Amino acid sequence: MTVTHNGRQYTVTKMADGYHWLLTEVGNVRNKRTMNRDQLIKNGLGHIVSQCVDSRALRASLSKKAIARYLEDSVMLQQAVEAQRKALGVRVNRNSFEVRV
Repeated sequence: MTVTHNGRQYTVTKMADGYHWLLTEVGNVRNKRTMNRDQLIKNGLGHIVSQCVDSRALRASLSKKAIARYLEDSVMLQQAVEAQRKALGVRVNRNSFEVRV
């Protein structure tokens, strides 16, 4: 997605943690800004934040994922991955705690 902020065009990418967005200037990839949800809304870019992350559901899914790995329970791990995906709204890598956008 491309947006205009302070007269410059930026490409917006949601970062892996689900709480921050990276704005990279079009034509000058070295000029980058990282903004959280509140900063985007204050700067008039609230339309980018189309989906709020449920932090309680995300924490619960990460805890369940860690427990499933410890117990080596593949069914529980799959349920935790699905819960994490629902909380973030993006695809989740089954083998790590990282997120693929």
